[in-house]
Amino acid sequence: MNRYSEEMKLWLFDLAHGNLKENDIITGFIKYYTLFDCTMQDVKRDIIFHTNYGETGCITALNSLSNAFTHIVSKESRVLV
Repeated sequence: MNRYSEEMKLWLFDLAHGNLKENDIITGFIKYYTLFDCTMQDVKRDIIFHTNYGETGCITALNSLSNAFTHIVSKESRVLV
């Protein structure tokens, strides 16, 4: 399976432009990064070196990822308490 598919590139575009819902952010990250033993820093690297989305796109993407994961973790911790 090639991680750099057209579908992955579209997900990365939407992530960098704030076009994804939380579930799509998490699902895409798992599909295109986690399953390939990659991290959020790899998202940053991909945006910087493989796109022209610039610093703003990189910041948007990383903030979206961070917010989605924070929300999921805080939601799960409420269930466990």
